[in-house]
Amino acid sequence: MSYPKFMKRERTSLWVMAYGVYVYYSALSLRKASRILEPFQNRSYEAIRQWVHRFSFLASRFRVRRDSVHSILIDETMIRIGGKEAWVWVAFDPLNRQFLGFRICYQRNILDAYYFIRHLRSRYGRKPIWTDEGTWYPEACRWLGMEHHVYLIGWKNFMERLNETFKDRVECFDDYFPCWKEECNRRHVFLWIKMFYFYYNFVREHSELGFPPALYDSPLKDRSEADRFISLVQEAIQ
Repeated sequence: MSYPKFMKRERTSLWVMAYGVYVYYSALSLRKASRILEPFQNRSYEAIRQWVHRFSFLASRFRVRRDSVHSILIDETMIRIGGKEAWVWVAFDPLNRQFLGFRICYQRNILDAYYFIRHLRSRYGRKPIWTDEGTWYPEACRWLGMEHHVYLIGWKNFMERLNETFKDRVECFDDYFPCWKEECNRRHVFLWIKMFYFYYNFVREHSELGFPPALYDSPLKDRSEADRFISLVQEAIQ
């Protein structure tokens, strides 16, 4: 079994680290996750925060399949980074309920929409783009040769549910990502959301589907969330 370098250096068991990250993303704070781990190993909430960053490689190892995506919904939601307003652009697959991607920026305009949609085109191909009536979307899609539509009420509800799930999770720290650097490069926020992408698609049981969206044809979909997480970590390091 080949372990990533950071796992070789850690004094903490790999499985304790993985379980700590899992319980943290299961709507718990870092401090609560730290207390849950106490019977196994005594680790600080700061250690768990570092594990979140380190385990974010899972989102690159396990990705939504390109051929499973037929339409893309896009929206933005506001968070705070170091006390400053920022926007997270999110993309969603309405058929399989998959979280397709995200972009973090400090404004909303045509250029940001362009860069995000270009990334989605590269990842999933030329799929129809559905959005709200934001003025930046039609022009950005036209530049990229992408089909654009304003979504109907049903798909708008799907998009809002993803945003609500994301916002509910970050409510643990009041939509606020602390940052002590004046010129923050947002990397800690990027890694947190990257890990959320993995958790949402491959671990968390979707309330309507009854299994993680990206595991619709996998035997792992019938396992418990914690067992799925550990199994995927094990698969990733083999």
